This record gives sequence, structure tokens and C-alpha cells, in this order.
Amino acid sequence: MASAVDLARPDLAAEATAWLDKLTHTLPHARLQALALYDGRGEVLASSAAHLAIDCQNALADALDAFVLSTKLESRLVACEGETGAVLLAIRDPELALRGIALLASESFDAADDDAAVRFLTPSVRKLLATIGEALAQAHVAAAAASVVASARPTAPEREVSLDEVYSQIRDQEMVLYVQQLVRLRTAEASRRFEVLLRHRADGAEHSPGQLLQTADGHGLTSMIDRRVIGQLVTWLHRNPVVWKRDAPTFSVNLSATALCESHFLSFVETCIKKANLPPALVGFEVDESVCRTHPEQVNKACEIFFRAGVPVTVDNLTLGGIDLPILQSPAIRLVKLDPILTSSALENRLSQAKTVGLVQAVKVMGLQTAAKRVDSGDLHTWLAALGVDFIQSFKTAPLKPLQDLLPGSTAA
Repeated sequence: MASAVDLARPDLAAEATAWLDKLTHTLPHARLQALALYDGRGEVLASSAAHLAIDCQNALADALDAFVLSTKLESRLVACEGETGAVLLAIRDPELALRGIALLASESFDAADDDAAVRFLTPSVRKLLATIGEALAQAHVAAAAASVVASARPTAPEREVSLDEVYSQIRDQEMVLYVQQLVRLRTAEASRRFEVLLRHRADGAEHSPGQLLQTADGHGLTSMIDRRVIGQLVTWLHRNPVVWKRDAPTFSVNLSATALCESHFLSFVETCIKKANLPPALVGFEVDESVCRTHPEQVNKACEIFFRAGVPVTVDNLTLGGIDLPILQSPAIRLVKLDPILTSSALENRLSQAKTVGLVQAVKVMGLQTAAKRVDSGDLHTWLAALGVDFIQSFKTAPLKPLQDLLPGSTAA
């Protein structure tokens, strides 16, 4: 499958082959079996052995996460399938963003030898990797420009879009993270909570992700977006500890049913949190009540993993609807967000009001906090506070703002 970089630079494959050849002659003498170059998403640019992409797939995915999370990490020694070991070298641009990985495979690597990977980073190798990283960064810029030009062309008649094309479309989207703060109704409550929301940038403007999410959901690829959002958030928090060092908030990310049903995704979350060395409860997740009902076993397994990793879980759009929801007994669940269909009409509809009162009291008995969404009325605000609801969330009381604005010194901080 061609990446956006390939489309913008038809000569990149030949250039990558030349880089691989030069790397072969630049590396210190070693009994290497095979070499390969990958881009920053783990796609093969050039390889001396076709089997490497399969043998080292899992190790490569873990290394990508590690290299993205730590800009100081330059090399890693991993074990691939069979008895092959591999040294992975990070390829970064001048801004230290990860642009690719060089993989050196050999059966002679000793997994216990921590210095094996570092020994390959001679001054000549470092210089070559820097050259490759800068070239890949320029190719990425060219790809973005080509995308803008392509979007301005007259649209062709509609045709069936392949899965590969959808995958590429989602993968190449530039995603921007926003946050919305939950407003405390009880002044004694000290915690800060934010919901992380997504926008994607195209043609120089930011757009709601509705169409993108719909496309992803229709092809079973929503976990790709979840993975990117989490990776981007965790990386940003790792690089900006000033945001959470003194008064740690919680940043909650909505998870799709697809993500919750993928064991590899849950492992990715655990790895991200662990390697970023973030404090417990800094990153949390939100799961819709409907997903808790349709996928109870998967949600329960995910909550067990999240609890072990110190990741709090919020159940979103809670109604209970007269039906028991066992997942509320999970120690990972800390907060529930009431379905706005109930709360928004509570002051006009006695049945909605009764259901809201009963729901809040039931959740209180279980020791959970509550939040009400889309609270735009002052009267509703006052009534919910008197009822004992802990937070409200609305665009009127707390508009969205870019994640970046949480940094000290920002105009919106």
C-alpha cells in the first residue's frame, strides 16, 4: 500500500534503497543477516529481506511507541520471531520528531547485552540517520502540499473506496487535540477533569471529526483513531510535565467498541502509560453505556487492565433504564456521565426529573461521582448542584480549547 509520502515522492523508493546500501557500508563491522528501513508509521521503505516485516512486526510496533514517547531514546535491542535479534535505530528530523527506524537483524545479538545497540551509533551512522530523517521530513511536507492541490481538483465520479484507501486516509490525517473541562459544582472537590476531543486539519482549517469517524466506523478502523489520539496525548503529557506536576488533572479519552475488543490495543495502552512514566489517573477513558451492554466481557477485561495500570474509567451517557449494569462495580469506574436526554428535560418533565434523582442517588450509594452534560440553563445548573451532582459539562460554561493552551503562559491557560 502506497503511503502519502510515496505518492508525493515517486523517487523515494529508489532513494530509500540507496540509503539502505549506504547504511550497509557505514555500519561498524558486524555479522548482520538483514537490514531494513521503515518510515515513522512502521511501513517498509526498503529491505534486504522480505521476511523481516513479518518476523519483527510486534517488536517494531513496540519500538515505534517507545521512540515516539522518548525523544532521548536512540536505539533498542529486541527479539523477533524465531531466534533472530534486531537492533533498532531511531531516525529523527532536526526537531527530534520520529521519521523512521533502521532495523539491523542478526542471530548473534545477545538480548542481555544492553550496549549492543549503542555500539552501532558511530558518528558516521548518526550523520547518515540525521540526513535520512531530514529527507523524510521534507517528503512529509511535500505530501501535505500535494494533498491540498489534489483536494482543489474537480471531483471525479463516485466509485467504491477500497479498505486500503480508507486506511491510508485515516492514517494520514493531521489530528489536533482539544480539551473541555468539567466544571465543579461542589467547591470542596479539588480534582480537575478534562475530556479530550478531536479535530482534524485539512486545507489549512480544522474540522469536526464526524465524517472521519463515520468512515472509520464503517470499515472497522475506529481503533486506529483511538490509538493515534492516545499516543499523541501521552506524548504531549510526557513532554510537558509542567501541566500536571503540581496539580495533576485527569484527561479522559472516548474509546470505541472496536478498540475495547482488540487485545493488542489494550497492550498498547498499558505500554504507553508505563513507558511514559506518567502518574496514576492522569490519563483515563470513557466508555458509552451502550458499549458496556453490547460488549460486557470485553469491557470488563479492559477495566481490569486499566485498573492495574492506574487508569480511571468513566461510563458515558448513563441511563440504567431499569436494567442492572454490573460493570459499575468495577474498581476502575470512578465517574458516570448522565445521559443528557434525561437531565436536559428534568425541570419540565416530572418523569425525567424522577429518573435523574433516582439515578444520582443510586450512583452515590456506589461511591461514584456524577457529571451532567449540555447544561446551558442557570436553573438546571442550580438544581443539579442541589441534587448533589459533582460536575457539569457544557460548551457555554467551558468552551473547547486546544490542549496546547493548558501550558503556563498560554493566552488561554
